[in-house]
Amino acid sequence: MARRRPDKDAYFVNGRRSSAGLVALSIVASCVGGSATMGMAGLAWQVGVPAIWWLMSGSLGLVLLSLFLARKVRRSGAMTMPEMLTTFLGAPSRSLASVIIVTAWLAILAAQFSALATIIAPLANIDKNTAMFVGAAVLVGHTLAGGQASVMKTDIWQFGILLLSLAIALLLALHLGGGQALLAVPLEVFNAQFPISKLRYFLLILGGSYVVCPMLFGRMLTARNERAARNGGLAAAAGLTLTAALIVALGIACRDLVPAGTAPEQVLTTALLTHLPSWAATLILLGIFSAIFSAADSCLITAASVCSNDILRKPGVKTCRLCLILLGIMGLVLALPGKGILSLLLMANDIYVCGVVIPVFIGMLLHGKVHFRPWRMALAIAGGGGLGLTAALTGVSDWSFAGLAFSLIMSLAAARRFPRPARTAASAQADPGI
Repeated sequence: MARRRPDKDAYFVNGRRSSAGLVALSIVASCVGGSATMGMAGLAWQVGVPAIWWLMSGSLGLVLLSLFLARKVRRSGAMTMPEMLTTFLGAPSRSLASVIIVTAWLAILAAQFSALATIIAPLANIDKNTAMFVGAAVLVGHTLAGGQASVMKTDIWQFGILLLSLAIALLLALHLGGGQALLAVPLEVFNAQFPISKLRYFLLILGGSYVVCPMLFGRMLTARNERAARNGGLAAAAGLTLTAALIVALGIACRDLVPAGTAPEQVLTTALLTHLPSWAATLILLGIFSAIFSAADSCLITAASVCSNDILRKPGVKTCRLCLILLGIMGLVLALPGKGILSLLLMANDIYVCGVVIPVFIGMLLHGKVHFRPWRMALAIAGGGGLGLTAALTGVSDWSFAGLAFSLIMSLAAARRFPRPARTAASAQADPGI
């Protein structure tokens, strides 16, 4: 019997049959990756409660996306986010945004490959480079088989394993004496270790990446209808908030267990695991592995879909699979030691948020009310992205805010009202007071 090949809708958007619950779970699983899990726990260990803004800013951005854009996203019937831009912003913006998205998501993919290796190496007792090849091969093979459908099918189980491991880690940390640190920590929005300038950066840059995100748009495009897309996004925002609270509590509980001077990203792995029984240490590593894997496969299918559908303009399963393999190889090369993944990741995020988020948000929000000049919108994307790149290269966050301001001003300047319809004699007689 011949093996059935997936059709294009199933491969790109899960056949557009996802319930609100599946959309929500898949979004949360994809957003709570290795960087959010290990990074936010380490940040909470350092600065306390304000570390919650790592994911809380994303929750707020997701609320904006769900309330103002989700219905329009699902109604578009597109395969990817950039495909919508021809309608909302004009044709030049589609290609420009697509290149930025693929570049940014390739950097994120490389970071996920590197994170996978740090988990696989101790579990399998192999060196990090071998672990990276193994992790990349498994990830690409899994995503290659069924595309978006495969990704969403495994998201539920992966997120369940992560939640179980985090809950057990928190209970064990409290049992070992971490409860005193948790009770003593003040409830703060910001503090000396996490100043208001950092909060502003988290809200605008990290939060902005959730308002307009090709991965989140892709999830909403899989929804069975507009209502499922909207409700799924709002439920995901609530899920992200609860997950963030759990991770922050775990990070703070580690304060009395993890010695000062420990690298923050090692709080949940190397440092905490030395205090736990082997079965618990293995479960926590599996939970972190699940978080990384669910974020990485979402990243890979998003980048491959945009590459085939919007850059190559060949929206077929075969082309998407070829792009997926190529991007997997490129991500693996970038993830090799000494490639500066973290700096590349931050650079890609600054370029994307400063260049793409505001023009797309403005364009979709005001669609039907005004008309946008296509090349001016493309200039808003290019100029904002350029200033975001400057921020990444110089390390000066003010350039990021300048990029956001530029893309906002240029997006509004690109708008023009639709011309009024010509008055006829009949309309003049019907309304002589005008």
